Amino acid sequence: MLFISTPPDSPADAATRRRPKRMRAWFSAYDVDEPLAASFRARQMQAMLRLTPAAMVVNIANALVVGVVLWGHVAGGFMLAWVAAVVLLAGLGLRGWAREQARPPRRSASRRAIRHAIGHAALLGAVWAALPLSVYGALDVQQQFFVGVVLTGMICAGGFALASLPAAATGWVLVLGAGTSVAVWRMDSAIAHALGLLLFLYSLIVVYSAWTTAKTFGARLVAEARADRQHEVIGLLLRDFEDHASDVLWELDAAGRLQHVSPRLAAELGAPAPWLQNLPALRLLRRALPTQAGMGAEARAAWQALLVRLESGTPFREHVIALQRGEQPLWWSLSARPLRDAAGHVVGWRGVAADVTERQLAHQRLSWMAHNDALTGLANRRHYRERLQAALAVGWAGTPGRAVAAVLFDMDGFKQVNDTLGHAAGDALLRVFGERLRAVVREGDTLARLGGDEFALLLPGVGMEQVQSLLERVFAALAPPADLGGKTVALRACAGVALAPRDGTDVDTLLGHADMALYAAKRTGGHRWCFFESGMHESRRRHAQLAQDLRNALERSELRLAYQPQVCAVSGRISGVEALLRWTHPEHGAVSPAEFIPIAEAVGLMPRLGRWVLEQACAQARQWPAALKVSVNVSARQLADAQFLDCVQAAVDGLQERRIELEVTESALVDDADAAVQTLNRLRELGVQLALDDFGTGYSALGYLRRFRFDTLKIDRSFVNDLEADGEARVIVETILAMTRALGLVAIAEGVETAGQARMLRERGCEGLQGFLFSRPLAAQDVLPFVQAWEGGRAVMEAV
Repeated sequence: MLFISTPPDSPADAATRRRPKRMRAWFSAYDVDEPLAASFRARQMQAMLRLTPAAMVVNIANALVVGVVLWGHVAGGFMLAWVAAVVLLAGLGLRGWAREQARPPRRSASRRAIRHAIGHAALLGAVWAALPLSVYGALDVQQQFFVGVVLTGMICAGGFALASLPAAATGWVLVLGAGTSVAVWRMDSAIAHALGLLLFLYSLIVVYSAWTTAKTFGARLVAEARADRQHEVIGLLLRDFEDHASDVLWELDAAGRLQHVSPRLAAELGAPAPWLQNLPALRLLRRALPTQAGMGAEARAAWQALLVRLESGTPFREHVIALQRGEQPLWWSLSARPLRDAAGHVVGWRGVAADVTERQLAHQRLSWMAHNDALTGLANRRHYRERLQAALAVGWAGTPGRAVAAVLFDMDGFKQVNDTLGHAAGDALLRVFGERLRAVVREGDTLARLGGDEFALLLPGVGMEQVQSLLERVFAALAPPADLGGKTVALRACAGVALAPRDGTDVDTLLGHADMALYAAKRTGGHRWCFFESGMHESRRRHAQLAQDLRNALERSELRLAYQPQVCAVSGRISGVEALLRWTHPEHGAVSPAEFIPIAEAVGLMPRLGRWVLEQACAQARQWPAALKVSVNVSARQLADAQFLDCVQAAVDGLQERRIELEVTESALVDDADAAVQTLNRLRELGVQLALDDFGTGYSALGYLRRFRFDTLKIDRSFVNDLEADGEARVIVETILAMTRALGLVAIAEGVETAGQARMLRERGCEGLQGFLFSRPLAAQDVLPFVQAWEGGRAVMEAV
């Protein structure tokens, strides 16, 4: 065998050692053992056999053609015998090829098989060489040329066909070339010797080319053998890697089917290795894509990116895909490079899959913490701004009636809950508030907690009607009070809405305008919403100035009390007065309480102002007749103030009991009902009367009447205004009056402005009347003269 040193005890080795040392050194470049040498011989035989059918068919065809051309010019018996010999030897070659095809591919070949092939080639070459040696002299020039061309082609073609087995090629070329050269040398021509010599030289060149080709072929065989050994070593290392490492090896063929499925990969895919072999890997992975809400879009995006990478045929590293095993999420990090054939075409993929579930879960936790509020689980301020920015970038300016709505919420009374019930209760209230909102918003909307008791809602692609409808559902969801571990607390809030692009096209502008709308909602009494309007800029500026000036209004003596008389509907006498706070601003003049009271509440001035009002009203009451009762309004913040009871006790000291009546609104009771009942009971022990103000406009008025002991119930002016024209208002007023009689309370109607209203209220049993029909609020020094002169004014009541 070419280029292979064989064991020293074989006859072939002895022949090899007898070769010239230079030739041996030139040809025997590789030192391999006998098993590998047998494998090399098998590959040489396979390479030769691939061309055997074509070579034998060419031999037969050429012999037949030559026989036909030379028939009649050469003895017929010789030609028949020669053609038969060629056909016989070619047939033997075909039979040997057929036998090899009928058996499994050879993994090894013996030296005997090689010698047999060499002998067959030399014998066939000798038969062909016999033709020119026997008949060349009897042929004319054209026939000699024809035979020479055929034989020259046979020399070259045979040398090429037998190049993988250079000894056989040498036998064929030298025997045929030498015979043909001798025949040409003997021609009767002046150039015969030159032609014969050149033909023999060409034959030697063919032999040299065959050996050179064989050397390259042998080098390739050795390289392949070394590669196989390396592959075997690598296989051992990979099997050890699979047994001890956490990563999983995988391999695909050109059609994407799994190859060489390891037990580790089979365990990860949850199926037996034989079943997985040759199954489409992409189909298996697609079935494992997660179905949990929130992961589907991300998983599909990663899946599409993987398909693009596989389609491009370029290596990739650490491509993460999301999967699902049972109900548990799973992430794999895939790294792979393509397998290519000699032409550079992708014939498969080989790579590694690493389980990165823990890392991915940790990343998700960090990402969630960066974008969500830990207390409520809602989006945080940063995430909300990012989503709002994205929504504004999409834009709805070209869609009539569609906009991006930014809604800001601010909870009413949260600070009181936090201060009176503790931070745990405050946190629980925030969670309940977030859950109520989340139950109402649509899929695709973004709900966030911006911090403290501030919440925000992003509504993309909506119209104003949709926003109003959603806010109605939100406030309906907030109506039931929250149960905080046995403590019942009302959920009340204000909302401000800004719409893009109408109210702004950037995040800061839109949120600023929504905040202005929120302030407007607070200023109108709370627990309502407002849409941004252009005039709110001036209102906000005025609010900021009034808030600043209100802090020093007491020191500058800009605040005063006015007193509006309350008339007994039965006797017609003045039964009491209500103390009303008034502010005369040095620049803006008289500022309405409806404007500055909410400002005082918002900036935390109400406890201080309320204390001053109570002290001034009690001091003034001491200067009036004992029969004149004084009513003072108390805010929710005052009622929740820890020092409020001490303040009231100090203010009423020295006054007869029931001279002072404190009016509380329903909103002052809903934030913490339990704390409120304790405070009201203590106030009653101090000899203070209690009145429920603005009855019917709040949230759970009937429930409050069951839990609290009030002396007076004040009917809100909104019912009184509609009393003469609205039948429903009359029914409500009649119901309230019947209830007050049943509970033993005194009813006082506010905002009485016409004699008809007064008459209807008196006829229905209302005991007290208060409004412009009797008097506007009076300065303190005008109260006694008004009361003294009221005897003359009783005609008003008589007219009623």
